[in-house]
Amino acid sequence: MGNLPSLSKLSTTPVFNTKAVARETEVPADTFRAWERRYKVPQPQRTAGGHRLYSERDIAIIRWLRDRTAEGMNISQAVMLLNQSLEEDISEPLPKYVSSSREPRGLSSLVHDFTNALINFDGARADQILSETFAMYPFDDVLIQMVQVAMVDIGERWHHGEINVAVEHYSTQFVRRKLSSLLNMFDTDEARGKVLIACAPDELHDLGTLIISLFLARRGWKVVYLGPQMPLPDLIEAVRTLRPDLVCLSASMPETAAQLAEVAQALQGSFPYLPVGYGGWVFNSIPELRETMPGTFLGQNARELSDAVTELLGRKSTSTIES
Repeated sequence: MGNLPSLSKLSTTPVFNTKAVARETEVPADTFRAWERRYKVPQPQRTAGGHRLYSERDIAIIRWLRDRTAEGMNISQAVMLLNQSLEEDISEPLPKYVSSSREPRGLSSLVHDFTNALINFDGARADQILSETFAMYPFDDVLIQMVQVAMVDIGERWHHGEINVAVEHYSTQFVRRKLSSLLNMFDTDEARGKVLIACAPDELHDLGTLIISLFLARRGWKVVYLGPQMPLPDLIEAVRTLRPDLVCLSASMPETAAQLAEVAQALQGSFPYLPVGYGGWVFNSIPELRETMPGTFLGQNARELSDAVTELLGRKSTSTIES
């Protein structure tokens, strides 16, 4: 368990805006704002215009809470531990933070409410639930066990005629906006390597690739996200211009998987030394399709894919050095 740093040595001058704090801590702004509302931690000051400004001390506390939740502790427990750590340091002048006695809601309940909010076109409620979930659960778990589950449920309801196209489109666009804003927040030029991500030329479903992009960006990769319906000539031109370390391709249907095979083959023909990986729902549901695909299958979910990318590019780096 990590010890709380000596906060008394850190500046309390409010100089960092929300975007800077999110970049420095790799914690989404929605998450630490939710901590502030629920637990009064951190405690930023406000400008005359009402904008939050954070200090070095605030950033240290956010990082420490981030690490505790990454270890599996829920945020309520982490705030309690923060208070205990402050009590043990009698020289520390910081005020105690408010810890809620309520147990955090389970993910199944949050998924249910999040889905219903989207189905009822209630974006404000959906945003509130999403912020609450980010505040209580690890970032990756929220993406896979809440956002992804909710969107699969909504897709199934549309498929069975329980909701109409307008509801499905509203829900998809809401989630796409949220994921895209998070991806922009984690964008950095100081990265482990460059990964280009695109869907098959006729593939419309890209929420899975956005989640994958977030997993990779949070792990230090420079992600260039090209999105759905990427024509092959334009993809080849982008690869030639950007010179990525890896291209990740996605498909969700048998028809788009067939297109993906052609795209991967063309990339390997044009760039023989460029690793090409792929994934998507259709390769999980019909595993035999993997036998028709050039390149490397990167796994059945975002966690597997991010691990596979690390292994693949590490292996590529080693082989380059040895040669």
